[in-house]
Amino acid sequence: MTLLRYIDVVLVVIAAPILLLIGVPAVGYLVGAAAWILLRAVGVGVDRYAGSVDEQSREVTLRLVYLLGRLFLLALAIVLVRKEVGRDDGLTALLVIVFAFTAQLAASIMTRPRSR
Repeated sequence: MTLLRYIDVVLVVIAAPILLLIGVPAVGYLVGAAAWILLRAVGVGVDRYAGSVDEQSREVTLRLVYLLGRLFLLALAIVLVRKEVGRDDGLTALLVIVFAFTAQLAASIMTRPRSR
């Protein structure tokens, strides 16, 4: 079950050598993957901390701030790569992040607790 929970990170790491060997822009891929993995790790910490907070409004605030901050930082990574390295690398970073987000969304749907 843990592997499924982090399938997005596993897929990004496993796909890296294959995609880099076939010629995907390296800087774009590595920046997109690094930004995703780093912010995913921060998210695990935020999730654990927010789960331990007694006040529900504070928990919701923490989770919302993290989600909006993550969105901003991922977009910033894409923009900076595009501006500094080039259009192809920016597009690659965007595609890595979108793919990882889609994998995480699918995994969260499959692993969520079901009520009866």
